[in-house]
Amino acid sequence: MDSRQQVLATANTQVAQRAISTRVFDTADRSAVFRGIIATFQDLGFVVDRADDVLGTISGTQLQNGIVRLTVTVRPISGQRVLVRASGQHNLDALTDPVPFQRFFDALAQALFLTANQVD
Repeated sequence: MDSRQQVLATANTQVAQRAISTRVFDTADRSAVFRGIIATFQDLGFVVDRADDVLGTISGTQLQNGIVRLTVTVRPISGQRVLVRASGQHNLDALTDPVPFQRFFDALAQALFLTANQVD
C-alpha cells in the first residue's frame, strides 16, 4: 500500500468512527441534553468522573468487563439542534466497537424522549 492509499484508508476509518460516535438531536435545549447524558451514564453503570457544563464535556468510567472510559461533548448546531460526540477507551485501547456507542446513544435518545414528554 502506497502512502496515498494509507492516507485514504486512515481518512475512511476516521469518517466511519465519527459516524459511529456522533449523533444529532433535534432540540435547542443543550442543558437538557447535558443532564440527559449524565443520567444516561448513571443508568448504564458509569461513574461520572467530570462534568463541565461550560465546556459541554462529561467523562465517565464503567468497571464491567474491563475499564471503559467515555468522554462526551455536547454543542449546539444550526440553532435548533445539538450535536453529541463520544469517544472512548476499553482498557488502554481506543474504543472502536460500535455496540457501546449504539447502546449509549439509544439510552440517551430514550432518556431525552421521556424527559421531553414528562414521563418518569
